[in-house]
Amino acid sequence: MEERSKNSRTVIIALILLIIFVLILILFLYLVRRPAFFGSFAQSENFTSEPTDSEVITPQSVSFDNSYLFASPLRAAAKVERIRITAYILDGQGMGVSGKQVILGNGNTSLQIYPISPVTDDSGRATFDVSSTEAGLFTIEASVGSKKLSQKVTVSFN
Repeated sequence: MEERSKNSRTVIIALILLIIFVLILILFLYLVRRPAFFGSFAQSENFTSEPTDSEVITPQSVSFDNSYLFASPLRAAAKVERIRITAYILDGQGMGVSGKQVILGNGNTSLQIYPISPVTDDSGRATFDVSSTEAGLFTIEASVGSKKLSQKVTVSFN
């Protein structure tokens, strides 16, 4: 009986040591894969204090291919309900561009556009409501400056 308890105690101690070893190994692998941990202390012989192209912060420019429109709901009652149109103006890296005036339109006089926040916020979002005096399918475009976004949104009033 005493020998059996010694064996089980030995097995438990071995399991605890194994678990500790695995946790240390996981921590070590995590720290090695983080470049900021070791990379911040390392310097090469070719070190210069001038920023590289990737470190230079440039003003945000609008990517008309990345920017998009979103409508909710897609269908509403004519003369009664409004549809919320949200434009997301993004740069080439998918980040929002703030302070841009967005203009919504489709050239149809039966479509009324109500600017809620036509200038983009920090996330690149501009918001509008639209309603129609007539039933129909309407394709809505957005532009920033004189250039139109690539994407359009189609809504329906019935």
